[in-house]
Amino acid sequence: MKLFNKFFLVGLSTVLLTACGNDESEQENSDDNEDTSWTDVESSGSLVVGTSGTYAPITYIDENNELTGFEVELVKEVADRLGLDIEFSTMDFDGILPALRNGQIDVAAHDFAITEERLETFDFAEPHKYSYGSAVVLEENEDQFTSAHDLEGVDVALGSLTSNYAIFSDNIGANGTAYDGGTEAILRDVLNGNQSAYLNDYLVLRRTLEEFGDDRLVLAEDVKYHATESALAVLKGNEALQEQISNTIIELVEEGVVSELSLEYLGEDVSQPTDNSEIVSLEG
Repeated sequence: MKLFNKFFLVGLSTVLLTACGNDESEQENSDDNEDTSWTDVESSGSLVVGTSGTYAPITYIDENNELTGFEVELVKEVADRLGLDIEFSTMDFDGILPALRNGQIDVAAHDFAITEERLETFDFAEPHKYSYGSAVVLEENEDQFTSAHDLEGVDVALGSLTSNYAIFSDNIGANGTAYDGGTEAILRDVLNGNQSAYLNDYLVLRRTLEEFGDDRLVLAEDVKYHATESALAVLKGNEALQEQISNTIIELVEEGVVSELSLEYLGEDVSQPTDNSEIVSLEG
């Protein structure tokens, strides 16, 4: 009987030690998975933001060699309200989301539309820009483009092969070509007939035409596709940082700051959802 009690006590001790060990392990795993995305940024005192500086009027270098634009000024306001300095890291458009995925930046700010594919890897703050895609065409050909479906089989210029406009181009059956030399080269090719249209966000296209100043080019007003909700992006799982940014964006929308910035840079209030009834979907 004493021998049984001895083995029982030894076994009980082993169970208790194992249980304690499991509790400690679970606690360590819990600590390892803790979301420190906001506290890390807060303790550093700086928000690192990725953008290109080559996509006017969203993000561009002005005549004073300063980075500015609708989304640049918006994220500056967000950082200021969060009590943070801001550090911009400029790079090619196609490198921004990979930089966010690799932890090189905290936030991606480049008119990124929220899509199901992007939601697999990234989280988005509250949307701050509602818009859709359109096309720049020759004024003499405007009557040929009465719907987004008229882009089927047409040669179109794109700013990037990874953009939503490139996806739409493929889905609608257009012949898309990406340019890396800026919008002036694209518009010149539309003028000389090398491209039939230039696809992008309609607000961006409208401001681009104003700055280019050639009446032979017009916005195809009836070409409407891919309704977008644009937002600042963070890495998936960084919910604490996302929440801080989202709450600040909500404040800025309610106070009219987003409206004022969009009127200044885009010529229209983009802070409220648009009527999507006449807009062809991204799938074409």
